[in-house]
Amino acid sequence: MIKINLSTAKKQVNYSNLGGVDLTKIKFVWAAISIVFLYVPDITVVPMWEEEFNSRSNELTTLQGTLSSLKRKVSQSAQLEKQIRELKAQEENLMKKLTAVKQAISEKRNPSSLLIYISKNIPTDLWLLDLSIDNNIMIIKGEALNYGSVGTFLSNLRSSVFIRDASIKSTTSEVRASDKKRIEKFEVHFSLARLE
Repeated sequence: MIKINLSTAKKQVNYSNLGGVDLTKIKFVWAAISIVFLYVPDITVVPMWEEEFNSRSNELTTLQGTLSSLKRKVSQSAQLEKQIRELKAQEENLMKKLTAVKQAISEKRNPSSLLIYISKNIPTDLWLLDLSIDNNIMIIKGEALNYGSVGTFLSNLRSSVFIRDASIKSTTSEVRASDKKRIEKFEVHFSLARLE
């Protein structure tokens, strides 16, 4: 009779095949080199890189601070540029006004010398009531106690270097209501030769 042993026999464990990896085919020298290349950089290179990283981080922080400072300066300079543009516009406006003032002054006619001459040559019994200049024509309206004073005044005007073509445009005799004296009202027109 044959005995059958139904119990499973203990097999010898094969350590050469572990987890589907055949350990007999592994070259331990290359495995050791791989382990060295895998772990040695972490021990030696990483601290060196950490120092470099820290120095670069500090440098980056410094540069970011400088950048923010420069951005503030740029914004301030933008405001200054705006103010400069506004000032230039104001300067151009003032220059236009100054040019207009200079032109007005150059075209200004100052009749002060003529008026001084007229005031010095008015007879004592003659009064000026109105004096106007329109273009180059001067009109004087006034009154005198007699017609001779009007003639003297006209003769004085004709002898002036400021005046040409002086003529009497109208005269009327009236009795003044305040003191009942007879007066001569007159109007003289003349062309201006020059003002100064």
